[in-house]
Amino acid sequence: MRGLVNDWLYFFNNYLKVVQLKLKFGKANIRDPLQVAFSNINNIHISRDVFIDVKSTIRIMDECELFIKEGTYIGPFAHLSGTMGKLIIEENALIAPRVYITTTNYNYEDVSKPIMRQGYNSKGDVIIGSGSWIGVGSCILSGVKIGANSVIGSNSIVTSDIPPYSVAVGSPARVIKQYSFEEKNWLRR
Repeated sequence: MRGLVNDWLYFFNNYLKVVQLKLKFGKANIRDPLQVAFSNINNIHISRDVFIDVKSTIRIMDECELFIKEGTYIGPFAHLSGTMGKLIIEENALIAPRVYITTTNYNYEDVSKPIMRQGYNSKGDVIIGSGSWIGVGSCILSGVKIGANSVIGSNSIVTSDIPPYSVAVGSPARVIKQYSFEEKNWLRR
């Protein structure tokens, strides 16, 4: 019985957070069911014409701030997470299904303690540039800046900055080609 009550309380609390989010950001299309956790709704900024698809998770806690700018699409099962810094998704970004983006990492210094009890850190803000496309199943880690109009290939793990007008793939992701405006052509790396 206790498990059933806890499940019901979790569902009800999540439902209230979703309603809060939808009321505050009425010009965005936020689909159900969505998993939501936040310490302060004022740390979440979602522009109009944003589409957040079903079964996505938004978990913005403590001092972290989330900005999702106009025209952005976030696919099903995407996970946006952070406890510190800023997570900024600029205009007209395309976030495919099952993408994980975080501003936070767990510490691992003391081998006598479980990792989840060692606190967390951040390498800095995460910025997804305008017009970028983040492929299915990709992971964007803290401190990463993805330049405008870049493509991150499916299942890539991005651990360092990606310049604008680039295609990056792999684990860790590396740039395989970048557009040169001087040569008006894609340059392979």
